[in-house]
Amino acid sequence: MRIGFDAKRAFHNASGLGNYSRFVIRILAAHFPEESLLLFNPKPNDNWDVVSHDSIQEILPPKSSWSSFWRSFQGAKKVEQHDLDIYHGLSNELPFGIAKSKAKKIVTIHDVIFKRFPELYKAADRLIYDKKMSHTLNAADTVIAISKTTKEDIVRYYNTSEKKIKVIYQGCNPLFYQRAAAKQLTQTQTKFGLPSSFFICVGTIEERKNGLSLLKAMEELSIDLPLVFVGRSTKYKSVLEKYVSDNHSLTDKVYFIENATNEELCRLYQLARFSVYPSVFEGFGIPILESIAAGTPVITNEEGCFKEAGGNAALYCNTSNTSELSSAIKRICSDNTLLENLVLNGTEHLKNFEEQKLAEHHIQLYRA
Repeated sequence: MRIGFDAKRAFHNASGLGNYSRFVIRILAAHFPEESLLLFNPKPNDNWDVVSHDSIQEILPPKSSWSSFWRSFQGAKKVEQHDLDIYHGLSNELPFGIAKSKAKKIVTIHDVIFKRFPELYKAADRLIYDKKMSHTLNAADTVIAISKTTKEDIVRYYNTSEKKIKVIYQGCNPLFYQRAAAKQLTQTQTKFGLPSSFFICVGTIEERKNGLSLLKAMEELSIDLPLVFVGRSTKYKSVLEKYVSDNHSLTDKVYFIENATNEELCRLYQLARFSVYPSVFEGFGIPILESIAAGTPVITNEEGCFKEAGGNAALYCNTSNTSELSSAIKRICSDNTLLENLVLNGTEHLKNFEEQKLAEHHIQLYRA
């Protein structure tokens, strides 16, 4: 088969949609090398190492083309020019006009959070997202949802037939399964000036990730264990910094790391006693899976998709309830048996995310 991918995020996004795109491309190339994978990249970029393999070909737009137009409106032309059997939009969208092409059209939908929490988005952005989503769901022959929760939302908000939607989970970078040497752990700890013991919260520092609830839980608990936030900053970071400065019990107990590599992030998980992922809502919640893969117990939200990501290898609570979250932190800090059981449960849970199984799910869908 000749499979074309909208690979913008694979080449240009450090996390989130970029990680997912690179993951799918990598596992397909590794486990089904006989298939031809064509990556449509709207502009050259050397920042991210998309896997190199004989079956992979990067396709750039003609020099005379406007890259955004080439990406969003010339899908049918790409199908014809490159004789594609499949066109897979990896990040929530398909090009306008592709419905009339001969290729099988598949799209991965990660979430429709702009529908669930419209207050988090500007009105103009919501209109654009809604128009693109409506077009994409109508144009697609098959929709991949990254969680059962996302599938339910697609049906709920867009009245899409359940028969059209297939749930295929995302795995995490294999780096997170690798145990770092003691010297590497020490180097990472020293580089970021971290204390000997801490816990960690990974993800973009934005309102939806709910970092303020975590700080309030720390303040209520009067916990001595420092917290390390790891992720790209937004304006919301100033809200967290103000709360820390206004509550002296948190002074010198909160750290922010913005530019950690995947290797460093893996080591940070392993250095941490546990992780907390207090997000209000996600399409899946990949840091939960990363933490489990790294052997680090995790606390996360009891609602939404999070139990799909964590299974019985995570501790759940209402992360927006300060008392519940502080109780969960207290419990995981004091109960060594709980910690051991969560780590043991993680071994079995991770079998749901084995790369060969996930690659097979994609190929079966392509061939159907």
